[in-house]
Amino acid sequence: MERLRAAVAGLAVVAAVFGGLVAIRVVTRFLRAAVWFAETAATLAFALLLGYLAYRVLWGESDDPRRH
Repeated sequence: MERLRAAVAGLAVVAAVFGGLVAIRVVTRFLRAAVWFAETAATLAFALLLGYLAYRVLWGESDDPRRH
């Protein structure tokens, strides 16, 4: 009975270590994807801001309501 209990405990340790490594891999891949998405969204927002500013400068209009 003790041998069976030791074997089950050994398998539990193997499952915990292997499962832990798999869980770490899943979490790191999720975080990498989240960072990539945030970086892409921030780059798009920055490009839109620069495009808007270029449009306003090249169009020659002001945001000043007194000039309309």
